[in-house]
Amino acid sequence: MMTNSINHLKRAGICYVLAGIGYLIFGYPFWFLGAKDEAMDGIFVLPFLFVNKVLFSLEPTFWVAPISIASMFIGAYSLWKAGEPTGFGPRRKWLVLAMIGAGIYFLGPWMPLPFAPLGAFMNGVSMILVGVATLKAKIWTDWKRYTPLAVGCFPFLFMFPLLIITGARPPAMIGLWAFPWMALGLAAWQRATELSGPSIQTT
Repeated sequence: MMTNSINHLKRAGICYVLAGIGYLIFGYPFWFLGAKDEAMDGIFVLPFLFVNKVLFSLEPTFWVAPISIASMFIGAYSLWKAGEPTGFGPRRKWLVLAMIGAGIYFLGPWMPLPFAPLGAFMNGVSMILVGVATLKAKIWTDWKRYTPLAVGCFPFLFMFPLLIITGARPPAMIGLWAFPWMALGLAAWQRATELSGPSIQTT
């Protein structure tokens, strides 16, 4: 059982770091190359459903978002399987909500409206709930216990306010979401390292 938890935590750690790298790749052109956010190229199928014209591409950049978001889903599933950092009690259900949020977000690259903003919102809410559950469970210690809450709070503190003020998504700020996700990945990996460390026997 312990070995399984360690493996799941390591998998979560790798996946969340990959998710963060995806955001770094997204943000890099806006931070250092002076890129401007371009208008979406697609059509409204319904008043609330906007579909991109390009549904498949061999360009590597096309797959950054799907891979990054799939990593979020696998990361949440891995934490759910490990029973960390929420424990195996009722609080564990918030990780299921995180999986649902990632599933909604996954549709965003193909159907930006409503799935991209809705997915980001669901991910933020679910990780806030996971973060609160983490603080109550007290399974993760030190800085690690605050990382899920940091992931959840980031869009509400930085991304959504700019969206409301400017009326447009803030791509440079969205890219900075990389750092809370990567911190969560490092926390999961360090927790796995702690569990797999040599036990101290006393006589």
